[in-house]
Amino acid sequence: MSGLAQLRRLPLPAAVAVAAIAAILLAGCGSSSSSSSGGSGGGGGGNTSTSQGQGIRAGSGSRADRARAAGATAARQAGGRTTLAPRTIGIINFLNGIESSDRLAATTRLAARDLGWRTIQCDGRGTPSVFVTCGNSLLDQKVDGIIDVAIDPGLFAGVLAKARAQGVPVVQVGGGNVPTGGLDGNYGPNEVRAGQVLTDALFRRLAAVSGTADMAIQDYPASWARTRTDQLRAALRTQSKVRVTADSETDAANLVGYTRKTVADQLTQNPNLKAFWFAFDTTGQVGGQVIAARYAGRTFPDRPLVATFHADLGTLALMRRGSIDMTSEVNYDAGVWIGIDNMAEFFARRAPMMRENQPSYPVIGDPFTYSIVTRANLPPAGQYTAPTWDIPTYFASKWRDEFGL
Repeated sequence: MSGLAQLRRLPLPAAVAVAAIAAILLAGCGSSSSSSSGGSGGGGGGNTSTSQGQGIRAGSGSRADRARAAGATAARQAGGRTTLAPRTIGIINFLNGIESSDRLAATTRLAARDLGWRTIQCDGRGTPSVFVTCGNSLLDQKVDGIIDVAIDPGLFAGVLAKARAQGVPVVQVGGGNVPTGGLDGNYGPNEVRAGQVLTDALFRRLAAVSGTADMAIQDYPASWARTRTDQLRAALRTQSKVRVTADSETDAANLVGYTRKTVADQLTQNPNLKAFWFAFDTTGQVGGQVIAARYAGRTFPDRPLVATFHADLGTLALMRRGSIDMTSEVNYDAGVWIGIDNMAEFFARRAPMMRENQPSYPVIGDPFTYSIVTRANLPPAGQYTAPTWDIPTYFASKWRDEFGL
């Protein structure tokens, strides 16, 4: 997800417009400001939805059993049984109605419920002033910790200073950069690896094209997106098969309109294009539909191949319709479980929070799984692509054994 923070450049009406369009294009949206407590979300099953906040699971049966056993080992290595008092966790969601933002917020609510914690969610509305209002409101409500969904710490530095003075930890999930600006922790996938995975898969597909394969790049004005695209640019310099004939960067203040017009213009100006690279999942969803409409009924290589990031439910639905060809997938909501686990260890043992973006855990190692999704390996409708490890079950098991839950 990690890209949501850059939507801060949109004025509020534009951000709301993006959310409205996203609600039409994407599956499973619908988070709202709420308060919840109790319940348990641990377990096997791979059938999930954004609104339920189930996160990506690796399946039931033996795979879930492996995750439970690994979680028990993690509990022992964390120090064994201890007590964990009830807590209230505030959530600043970047923007309700954006699929990846809602997915991270919903997963936060689920993980907190597994610990018996209460949550209070505030919609940041994609607006820096509202991020600040949300943060101050949550601190005024005496929350014990705050999860911020992919919001640049520089946009609410005053809130972070206030939280630190009050002893309230703030953790970012989905941000993609090292902990900075007063954050206590920041957990998300490795964007270098995500970019390399998609670059390799794209080059393999374009190798089948006769002669030189022309492609278009649509980057995004954010470090996480440029990090992904940098992997492609580096690989392009080492070969002569693939040639970039259209190169643009999305206008973050006109996300949907810019993407639609730019893609349409590039198709007109470069009729021999064989591929499009979209560094941001939302632009991939929008651009993919423009390309599919222009080349109705045709598939690669008779139309450009569409490559983007994140196999969210909306993207998977568009892949089934033939609008997107491949996506670099990672179970980015694993960052939520890591963040909540670090908060739990801090509260229970006063343990310092892990400083790595992708910390290693007992048995499972890196909780993030990277893969390429195409129409050939789509999961069943309404389900996410299963990662190597069932992360929700792993942490639910760890917390049950460690905290007696």
